Amino acid sequence: MIKATAIFFGMIVLGTAPIAFADSEKIEFAGYLEETLGHFWALEQNLDDKNAELALVHATHPIAELYDLMRPQLQTVDPQLDSQIKEILLDLQNKANTKVSREQAQSAIDDAKQAVKSARNAVVGEELSSSVETKLVLMKGLLETSIAEYGEAVSDGMITEMAEFQDGSAFVWRSQQIFNEVESELPEHEVEEIDELYESLWSAYDNKANPVDVETLAGGIIHEIDEILGIEDEESGLLAYVDTIEDLLEETKTEYSAGNSDVALSLATKAYLDNYEFIEGPLAQSGNAELMHEVEILLREELRNMIKTDAPASEINAKVDLILKKIESIEEILETVEPSQTSSKMMHQGQMMHKGQEMRHYPPHMQVRNGINPSDVTCNNGMELMMRVSNGAPVCLKPSSVERLMMVGFCDYF
Repeated sequence: MIKATAIFFGMIVLGTAPIAFADSEKIEFAGYLEETLGHFWALEQNLDDKNAELALVHATHPIAELYDLMRPQLQTVDPQLDSQIKEILLDLQNKANTKVSREQAQSAIDDAKQAVKSARNAVVGEELSSSVETKLVLMKGLLETSIAEYGEAVSDGMITEMAEFQDGSAFVWRSQQIFNEVESELPEHEVEEIDELYESLWSAYDNKANPVDVETLAGGIIHEIDEILGIEDEESGLLAYVDTIEDLLEETKTEYSAGNSDVALSLATKAYLDNYEFIEGPLAQSGNAELMHEVEILLREELRNMIKTDAPASEINAKVDLILKKIESIEEILETVEPSQTSSKMMHQGQMMHKGQEMRHYPPHMQVRNGINPSDVTCNNGMELMMRVSNGAPVCLKPSSVERLMMVGFCDYF
């Protein structure tokens, strides 16, 4: 068999032309690649520690979940490339383990890293991949996901879910690697702030700090990135994830009924991995851990396995409807949880809003929560209202940032 790295090196040299996906879809795809690289790093750490169980977790995650998110675009770009990447990721869990030598395991990981590079080149393209704005957006995504993972993993100064703890640290690590690539092109003051925040964030991980403190530190880095990009607060809250889950699951039914099982699987995976994971922590902390786990199994395992095994469309629809009914219950719970969380967080940051304050002084997500239509949100003086492409949320930007953020698919006009 031809060594995988040789196959992919040839593809990179030939410079496969990216297909015309929207830039927002390309950046979303790039985000899955970054998470995959984070898992490779965690895999390497566990192999060094001879921890077979956790090594298998991180060797399996890319093929078990992330590949399902990437497959539709890979198949559209190059079905042969898709097959090769699938084979390499499947082989990773068999080749990168403690049963072989560390050198053999590393060879399998290096092949998988080369596969990621080829996928990036084919789908995202060199120009968008090398953009500083793209890299900063990817940093934000990794840090946001790390917050959710840490929230699931740590309670009362103890690690309760080691795999999730390692996921969180892996995504922080990967975000810092991207930061190291672009820091020479960023404003000096923001670079110093981000460096200090990363140091504090790693210290918080070492000390198994309260998830609120970790969220504050990671959120501080995100805030500095927003400053660089010219973005005003755009947080949309837990209920926005619920809305997105509902939309994705309805799309899952439609696509599956139309015979598009790969697209349906990608949508169902996105509902879980990109959205449900962000509400698991708050849901469990509200005293609803049993419901949280029940829906996780329904969404992550049962529905996705049914799609993979070509279950009848009627059964898929019934399963989705069951999940949606439980999501309605979760929405009711979060409606009571989120206001208190928001208030606590704002008090912690010294940002409590006062009655009678002009609406433009409220962050966009708070204006929406107070009944303002997203397209009618008022920005502070000198800021321009735009729509974030990924979730339709309002975001206030510096006019100088609008064009370049539109170019990387981050935002568009309402």
